[in-house]
Amino acid sequence: MSEQQPSRRDSARLDILRQELLSPVVSVDGHADLLQGLIKNTDCLADLEKIKTAATQTRTLVAAMLAAETENLAETQRDNQRSGFRHDLRNSVGAISGYSEIILEELEDADELSEDTRVYLDHLQTDSNKLLDMLDTLFQDDHESGTDSESALDLDIHSVFDSFDRSEKEDTETITGRILVVDDNESNRNLLSHQLQQQGHEVSTVASGRQALDLIPESAPDLILLDLFMPEMNGFDVLREMHQDEALRAIPVIVITGLSDRSAAAKCIEAGAFDILLKPVNPVLLKARVAGCLERKAWHDKEQAYQQELEKSYTFIRKVFGRYISDEVVQEILEADDGMQLGGGKQQITIIMTDIRGFSMLSQELDPQDCVKMLNNYFGVMTPLIQKYDGVINEFLGDAILAIFGAPVVSDDHAQQAVACAIEMQQAMGEVNRNHHTWGLPSIEVGIAVNTGEVVVGNIGSENRSKYGIVGHHVNLTARIESFTVGGQVMVSEYTVAALGSPVTVATSLEVEAKGIKNRVKIHEITGIGAPYNLRLEQDEQTVLQLQQPLPVTFNLLSGKAIADEQVNGTLTAVAVDIAHLETAFELEVLNNLRMQLPTFEASEDDQIFSKVTGVVDDTPEQNKYIIKLTSAPLSARDYIRSLAVLPQQ
Repeated sequence: MSEQQPSRRDSARLDILRQELLSPVVSVDGHADLLQGLIKNTDCLADLEKIKTAATQTRTLVAAMLAAETENLAETQRDNQRSGFRHDLRNSVGAISGYSEIILEELEDADELSEDTRVYLDHLQTDSNKLLDMLDTLFQDDHESGTDSESALDLDIHSVFDSFDRSEKEDTETITGRILVVDDNESNRNLLSHQLQQQGHEVSTVASGRQALDLIPESAPDLILLDLFMPEMNGFDVLREMHQDEALRAIPVIVITGLSDRSAAAKCIEAGAFDILLKPVNPVLLKARVAGCLERKAWHDKEQAYQQELEKSYTFIRKVFGRYISDEVVQEILEADDGMQLGGGKQQITIIMTDIRGFSMLSQELDPQDCVKMLNNYFGVMTPLIQKYDGVINEFLGDAILAIFGAPVVSDDHAQQAVACAIEMQQAMGEVNRNHHTWGLPSIEVGIAVNTGEVVVGNIGSENRSKYGIVGHHVNLTARIESFTVGGQVMVSEYTVAALGSPVTVATSLEVEAKGIKNRVKIHEITGIGAPYNLRLEQDEQTVLQLQQPLPVTFNLLSGKAIADEQVNGTLTAVAVDIAHLETAFELEVLNNLRMQLPTFEASEDDQIFSKVTGVVDDTPEQNKYIIKLTSAPLSARDYIRSLAVLPQQ
């Protein structure tokens, strides 16, 4: 090894010296080509051809000079030879500089010098001057030292070869793999197979491109050595087919060919080849290229394994957290660079809030397991409907649902989607209650509020615990509108109606004063929406039966959750399944909430009956007569009212 190192280093010094000297010449050629497309002056084009001729001559002289360095000549002969090269090189390089100046002057005089032309001519001057400086440095070092000194052009050969030597002494893990050799020549296949087997690889061989494509999926090679010229199907076509198959595209391919054609090599690289080796293949170079490809393949396989693990983790996270927050919110958190960052932005959305009427009373009467079963059935029916209309369930608030439309996925139709969803949710209550009847559970009713407005949407909370949520005036307003609803209703704010693009059917419209809301708000009971949804709620017409004897009641007016101290007397004059006519001297307003007591009904202190004023009856001028709807009551009270509803008239 030590005897060979000096010749290796001398050869490397000449290689690098050739590269350094030829780099300016290559630059001259390139800029001359660019100038040919810009210059129209005939004389200047002729001078430009002289520059290209001088560049070619310089390239030839550099190659000859460096080749002469390897000749075994006497010192006098070597000095004479170097002197001749120096003279000829200075002349050829000087021609480049001289003719570029002539072109510059002629174009300036003719006022034909563009900015790009000036830049390219400046590069010709710079490159030629750089080459002259390099030649002066090289020959000056030789003259002063009497030898072809390595200090010329500051070529640091020793440090590189010392690094090579250190790497050979280091213990490195040899990478082996499964290699497929594809060559129609049996001698080539055998030679490559033996060389690779000696290096520890597992080798398979085939004699055609078609056989290779048939074998690759089965053998799953880590590397393919592919001959370019084969009958029936050549190596280039094999490369193209592999590149079109996602499973095969990742397998590295080294093309082995006797064709030393740069264009062909470029085509193979474009088709997916990792490298090109020329026949006959140098075994040392083959070993290095194979090792490089196998290492690349090993890293690719690791990356794929990591990617699969990440996808499994991603799927697991979405599956687990998707049960608590919507799939869209999980996706936004996972994909956004700042997905977990606290904060949000203002956005126009539509909000739905639902509430099961009388659920607090039901939860006291039902077994806890039955109560959860009832809720899960209700949520299980409603959740797919909200997702169907691109809504996002923001929260389950006990028995209530808070859903948003238009965020995080922006939609221009969020108001229409929300109203259509609310109507279909009311329609789906039949399915909910059929399930309840099957299990021996009571029927339930829900009130639904819909409101549109600007809110702040984003991650809310602290660094330790946060949620994707909405805040703002319109969230509170939606909750207030929901408190005005009765079972089976879809109550919509004036802001939602203004944002709707589809026609809707309005059953009633009211102006209400909501707690915590500064101005009165107009709300509308919606019973249908037109194209493209075409949904309609069927009104449940209940037959109201007059009672032979008015049923005395007492009631208190509710304000929010607070109960007024004043107790008012009244009578029920007619009843149906869950509605009644109430006569009282006290003046009430539509949507007032009442807590009632029936003196003729025995109830415990915890059993409370709640109702809401839903309309006015005008057939009794001397008395205030209202339509009330039962909103919450114990099962025994519901049964009692039903018994009153079916009493025959006497």
